[in-house]
Amino acid sequence: MRSLERSQFILDYLRQHRHVDVSFLSEKLQVSEVTIRKDLERLENENLVIRSHGGAMLNENLFLEPSFLEKEDRLREEKSAIAKVAASLVKDGDVIALSTGTTVHHMTKWIRDRTNLTVVTNAINIAKELMGLEGIQLFLTGGSIRPKTFALIGETAEKSLDGIYTDYVFFGINGFSIEEGLTTPSMEEARVVRKLIENAKHTVVLADHSKFGVVTFYRIVPVEKVHTLITDRKAPEEIVSKLRQKGIEVLIAE
Repeated sequence: MRSLERSQFILDYLRQHRHVDVSFLSEKLQVSEVTIRKDLERLENENLVIRSHGGAMLNENLFLEPSFLEKEDRLREEKSAIAKVAASLVKDGDVIALSTGTTVHHMTKWIRDRTNLTVVTNAINIAKELMGLEGIQLFLTGGSIRPKTFALIGETAEKSLDGIYTDYVFFGINGFSIEEGLTTPSMEEARVVRKLIENAKHTVVLADHSKFGVVTFYRIVPVEKVHTLITDRKAPEEIVSKLRQKGIEVLIAE
């Protein structure tokens, strides 16, 4: 099992149990205790866990998440510019998926004039913005409502996406790390977004500069699953360069 896979197992286990012993992980993952201690040291350096004698506990700050309304006023200019670039990729006749996030929500004002456009979403606020428009056919997943983000989540949301395929998926994230991937505090929300990604031909991430170098609780996908990143001019140049070297298209919104 690779280091990233071990890290994900450790974080998944800690979410349920809050504490784990080195000896347990060594036996469970079939690696030495020295290897486990190195894994835990790396996770601690990334502020994901707090090491204790003989083990580690989860860093509870991973679950801190401002609500949609709290995030709406942050970096509004950058989010609007990113959304406008994202919307320029959407053509008449496309089938697209829009997941949750304040930046994705900004996209709705730029695609209202499209014709024969099909929009799949698990975000009730996005559905509210687009419902009733003559040129847009809207598909809203079922599921349980997550009030903080207006997301529909759970098994019903995931199953409702079976057999539904799109040209593009546009989604926002809470954290963007080249090593740890794209992350969010909510495991349930991550699973729905992952299903949207699996069913899309082209994956587009909308992320302002504040998201880089941040890791939250649950990984949605590794960065290699991203086709296009749209960000603002304050994004770290080193990260942008590394992503382009990986073959990921990076668009800078001005």
